Amino acid sequence: MALRDRAIEWLVPSVLWLWLFYHLHDEWTLNSQYTYGWTVPFFGALIFFFRWQRRPRPGARPRSGFTLLLLWLILLTLLPLRVVEVANPDWRLLGWVLGLLVISFTLVFLAQMGGREWLRHFAFPICFPLVAVPWPVRMENFVVQNLMRTVTSLAVEIAGWVGVGAYQLGNVIELRNGFVGVDDACSGVRTLQAGIMVSLVLGELLGLRPARRCALLSCGCAWVFACNVFRATALVILAANSGIEALARWHDLIGTLAVVGGMAGLLGLAWLWKAEGALAAEQSTVRVVRSSPASQWIALAWLILAFGVTELWYRNHERELIERPHWQAKAPNGNPTLRQLPIPESTRVILRYDEARSAAWEDPRGVNWWSFFARWKPARAALQLVRSHSPEICLPAIGRTFRAELPRLTIPVGSALLDFRAYEFEQNGRPLFVFVSIQEDKIAAAGATTESEQWNMRGRLLAAWQGKRNLGQRLLEIAVIGLDDFSQAKEAAAKTVAEIVDVQRSTD
Repeated sequence: MALRDRAIEWLVPSVLWLWLFYHLHDEWTLNSQYTYGWTVPFFGALIFFFRWQRRPRPGARPRSGFTLLLLWLILLTLLPLRVVEVANPDWRLLGWVLGLLVISFTLVFLAQMGGREWLRHFAFPICFPLVAVPWPVRMENFVVQNLMRTVTSLAVEIAGWVGVGAYQLGNVIELRNGFVGVDDACSGVRTLQAGIMVSLVLGELLGLRPARRCALLSCGCAWVFACNVFRATALVILAANSGIEALARWHDLIGTLAVVGGMAGLLGLAWLWKAEGALAAEQSTVRVVRSSPASQWIALAWLILAFGVTELWYRNHERELIERPHWQAKAPNGNPTLRQLPIPESTRVILRYDEARSAAWEDPRGVNWWSFFARWKPARAALQLVRSHSPEICLPAIGRTFRAELPRLTIPVGSALLDFRAYEFEQNGRPLFVFVSIQEDKIAAAGATTESEQWNMRGRLLAAWQGKRNLGQRLLEIAVIGLDDFSQAKEAAAKTVAEIVDVQRSTD
């Protein structure tokens, strides 16, 4: 078969895989837990190539009318999916839906060519890219927080065995000379996810039997976890004996050693269990059913139409969006207790804001305030970045105890209305109240509703229906400790917001 004809035959599946990887590339770039995802397309292609070399003979194929119906049902579903995707590039559910649709299309396509034998033979490399699809947020937070607490607890216990006194405060370890934080890197969740990918790749490339592949996956995860407990423990002992400042010099090296040790253990275990004989290639001698070039071009034209219709949908609705008053948060400069706080480099790397500032002050005496303001210019990844800053995830990691999400409140400031989420935490036995406002720079003209700014399914679908994309966001987070109940904190927050928020009618 001519190379040109074969390329046309695989044109539509290739476009769908490129779409999936483009959808995931923001998470792979912005979220350090998923940076390993950039290697997944290459490993998946390599595994598919090796399996193609030893593909079985084509077997009985399903009826062509049935497979054609399935393929077009998938293609038709991609139009509404694309519309919702543009408004919600950070919605992880869409990543899974798109991934499963692309995988289903490819498997049906292969079944049409080579029957059930090809379906079973190529199922692993086709499904393999799912390891790079970000986990659902609730599941990820549950795993990350529990891993961090477990690693922290074990590090404190092991440090005690060697005579280092340490005390656990959430995901922070208190020593006599300072504090050591166990972040998501030290928890091992990044290495765990990468370890799952490496275990699957090694099991395939070394030809392990299914039982040994499962054993390699289980033992590999346990070994990677043990390496990260070693990492956290070593950092605690180092900080206790050489001072907290020594962490900056040794943190990356110890982390690298833990990663190398984890991957080396996986490789050694896989090598011990490798199959004794090489898998021989079996050449196909039965004619493979090829799809007509015309059907491929029609399917490609539909995908182009789906993208074009989506673009027209948003451009038409963007004409009806209303610019909100622009606002910024400033520090109460007249307060003598005011302290401008430096923003950690790690925060800047994670959030990738265009502008940010943070401050702390006391008003009145005994009531301590903290504020953080950030702004994102209109960009595809802005929603993903601003929504990643969530107090119920971040504060427990530094020893605060989450108590409850409280009723929302709306605070008018000049011509702007700021909608705040409210949370209660516990810090040193006292209530800590946190208020968070995330507002987009534009709003739909049809009603001043904020439903489309909610992060539930209804809000996300409504955002797509209203044609909202690339709007730019502003975040204001304030925290107060020293007030005993929510009613006091709510009144004080309204007064503070009115003092520190500066509303500007002109665009930046």
